[in-house]
Amino acid sequence: MNRFYQLLAVVMLSAPFWAWSQDDAVIFTATPERCIALHKGQTCYQEVLFRWQTPASGEYCLILTDRQHQLICWTGKAMQEYQYSFEGDKTATFSLIRNDDVQPLAQVKVVVTWVYKAPKQSQSGWRLF
Repeated sequence: MNRFYQLLAVVMLSAPFWAWSQDDAVIFTATPERCIALHKGQTCYQEVLFRWQTPASGEYCLILTDRQHQLICWTGKAMQEYQYSFEGDKTATFSLIRNDDVQPLAQVKVVVTWVYKAPKQSQSGWRLF
C-alpha cells in the first residue's frame, strides 16, 4: 500500500509539468483549406482565415513558404488569426515560424483544385459544322 502512495505522489507531481508542456504546443489551421477554380490553370481567388495558438513568449511570423514572403509578424499571443486574400493557380504552403529559428513550427497547405480539366484541343483546326 505504501508503494501505491509513492506512485500516486509521482503522478500528481508530474501532472503540472505535462500540462505546461501541452500549453507550448502550436496549433495552426487554414479555413478553407481548398481553393476551387473553374478550369485547370486558372487563378483561384479565396479568402483564407488562418488561426493559431502560440506560446505566450517569442516573436512569430506567418510566411508564404514557397516564396519565403512574410505575411505578418507578432509577439506571443498578441495575434491569433489573420485573414488573407489568396490568389494562385497551384497549391501553396504557409508556415508559422519563430523569428529566431528557420525551422517551421507548423505548416498548412491551401490546395488548388479545379472543376474542369484544361479543354482538349482538337486534332485538326477544321470543323465540319
